[in-house]
Amino acid sequence: MRIGNDIGYLTEELHNTARQRLTELSASFGKLAKSFSQLRSVKKELDGEDLNRVFEELSSGLCLGCEKCNICWSQRFDESYNRTRELLKQAAQKGEVTLEEVSKDFLEHCIRTTDFIREVNRSISVAKLKLAWNNRLEESREVVAGQFDEMSRIVEEFSDKLYDSGKIVDMQKRKVYSMLRSHRIRVKRLLVLERENRGIQLHMRAKCTGGRCITTKEAAILLSIVLECRLVPREDAKNVIGKDYADYVFCEDANFQVLTGVARASKTRGELSGDNFSFLYPESGDLIMMLSDGMGTGRKACEESERVIELLEQFLEAGFREESAVKMINSVLVLRPDQTIFSTMDLCVVNLCTGTCEFVKVGAATTFIKRDGIVEMVSSSTLPAGMIRRADYEIKCKKLYDGDFVIMVSDGVLESAKQEEKEEYFKKVIEQIKSVSPQEIANAVLTAALELHEYQPIDDMTVLVCGIWKK
Repeated sequence: MRIGNDIGYLTEELHNTARQRLTELSASFGKLAKSFSQLRSVKKELDGEDLNRVFEELSSGLCLGCEKCNICWSQRFDESYNRTRELLKQAAQKGEVTLEEVSKDFLEHCIRTTDFIREVNRSISVAKLKLAWNNRLEESREVVAGQFDEMSRIVEEFSDKLYDSGKIVDMQKRKVYSMLRSHRIRVKRLLVLERENRGIQLHMRAKCTGGRCITTKEAAILLSIVLECRLVPREDAKNVIGKDYADYVFCEDANFQVLTGVARASKTRGELSGDNFSFLYPESGDLIMMLSDGMGTGRKACEESERVIELLEQFLEAGFREESAVKMINSVLVLRPDQTIFSTMDLCVVNLCTGTCEFVKVGAATTFIKRDGIVEMVSSSTLPAGMIRRADYEIKCKKLYDGDFVIMVSDGVLESAKQEEKEEYFKKVIEQIKSVSPQEIANAVLTAALELHEYQPIDDMTVLVCGIWKK
């Protein structure tokens, strides 16, 4: 009994230590974010301090070698200072000044006017270039601050949920052990985790005794009877519980199942499409459809959207929330030296346990939901990723029902419509499709777009379709 208490105490202490370390790590990221934020000082134009530096360069450079320097900057300092400051302000506002724009008063007093104007224009140009680079540096600091802040939030959230486990009352626990023992399965350890809106997950270390084996599917049926919910072996679990202790994981089965379809066309035959997509099935019991449209066409646009999809997959598989993944990817794109190409991000996250669907759109085209012949549109007015420092995204949630279809399209599909109300045109097209096959629906939408231009795509086109049905 004492040994059990010691083990329980040790486990609790390990849990508390881990949570404390993660909390400290989160606080460190938060402090780093705050430090970077305090360094920001982006300026839109040259200020008095910048003009003073230019003034000092002129007075100690060009003017110092002039024979009238003593007269201008000793005997008539105030007059020379005011005239020069006015000229600098004029050059800062317009970008440069010409001889014709210089006041008559200045021309009468300066014997090296042409050289002076040339030096003013050069100095202002250099000052503006420095301002642009400084602003770029400050923007980069802001992006890094945003990354640290997001990492702080992610670690804090992970710390809060790290050891939240589901509660199995003693009676149920005894029933689990008794049921498995009656089938010659000896359980060494049992843990149940509750996943928010995604059912339970049961972890156990077990083995079979008496020289027999049992499949994990059979074990899942036994567990389902005791816990009164439908459990299935996790995809990466072993198929058979053997004679040696091993770890097994069972998940609450989803209430919905999905089928998907995709149809694509490149603007130029034989050339890579600027659109990239992915269907992701993470452990959480979700289906995530991702579509990214690289601005333009060809290899460069393809590489850009492919990079976005790969980053999305990595972040989401690592357990990041969709909003966090979008923010992190946007910050990566903003820091690129070449900002001439941008990419959209379009995510559709279907919770297969509850049937809810979350749409995350970053500069993406309208998505359609078809239900019993009625089509609903999910639109956004955000900018593509990488255009601005703070990710511009919209999140919308919808409830899906048995037999619903989600149709995602890239911008090239909608732009093929010659009508002004392009979304309305494709809404009617989708309403008229009678098929219940996701692949046939995808083909029909793409065909409708191609027909409008005699099967010559005006842009890269991609259609993703997901159909959801109750199990």
